[in-house]
Amino acid sequence: MVSSPLAQPFQRAQPGNGLSAADPQLALAVADDGFLRSLLTESLPAIAHPHEIGSVTVEVGVPLPQSHSAHGQGRMDALLTFEHINCVLAGSYPDAPPLPDVHNHREYQAITPCHSDLATLAQNVSLTEAEALLARSGFDPDEVQHIINLPSQGWHKSWWYSLAPDGFLTVPFQRHIRSRCYADGTVTLQFKDHYAQQRPEGFHSQPQKLPVIVHSPQISFCDNLAQINLSRQALEIPQAILIADNLSELEVEGYIRQNVSLYRQRSLEHLLNANCRSCAQTKCPLQGVDSSPVLACRSFRPVEVGT
Repeated sequence: MVSSPLAQPFQRAQPGNGLSAADPQLALAVADDGFLRSLLTESLPAIAHPHEIGSVTVEVGVPLPQSHSAHGQGRMDALLTFEHINCVLAGSYPDAPPLPDVHNHREYQAITPCHSDLATLAQNVSLTEAEALLARSGFDPDEVQHIINLPSQGWHKSWWYSLAPDGFLTVPFQRHIRSRCYADGTVTLQFKDHYAQQRPEGFHSQPQKLPVIVHSPQISFCDNLAQINLSRQALEIPQAILIADNLSELEVEGYIRQNVSLYRQRSLEHLLNANCRSCAQTKCPLQGVDSSPVLACRSFRPVEVGT
């Protein structure tokens, strides 16, 4: 049996509890980037690790194709699209592994005996595009400027990790990047990799789509699952996220066994009930202000109890 805070043992949620059916969809529509990422990383089971996720977007109230809906009127509550990253720059996020500890040339050669051909990352793009591309790859602002302003024979060397199919990091490899800046203001970025055995997949990430369904407590487990399955069939993918609270232990186990990841509906409430007085966003000038006129906020984060 699955143990989860989503479960209330053998009790079905009662209609009318918590948010109305429309509220979670509205919360998803105004959700910020951090919250959308939490849908992927904090669901049960999680869809992806933080280092596997690039950009994230959401569409709300997406119609299903007529072939996948009753009378052509079906829809999924939301469609989440995210970039699934293949390679991670060492040290580019808080939990990322640090630079490999290579003390001598022999150790370095042991993990970099092979090298790839020179590949083009971006050709004749604007300076702004080149900087944005490098920043999305994990380089900090100083590193971005260093790469952009390299001399003609210069290379920027950095350590990276490939992602295995299960999302875990593999043997490190070294990536050499160079830039070419032209008189018309455009930039070309090129790279080659030095690796142990299997060639890394470069900078490419793959877009993935996931249906997000809001649980309807007034209908049966089977009917909720049928709606999820219609969305999955329309997208031709095996996974889905169900936003729910107060499921029974049997329902939690049933959804998980059907490859559905569960996310707490209560986590959406703060998006629609902003209160500057009890907000933890210290960088906001209205944080802690009793007279703030703000009623809904993308960045509202409630102060944790006990802090």
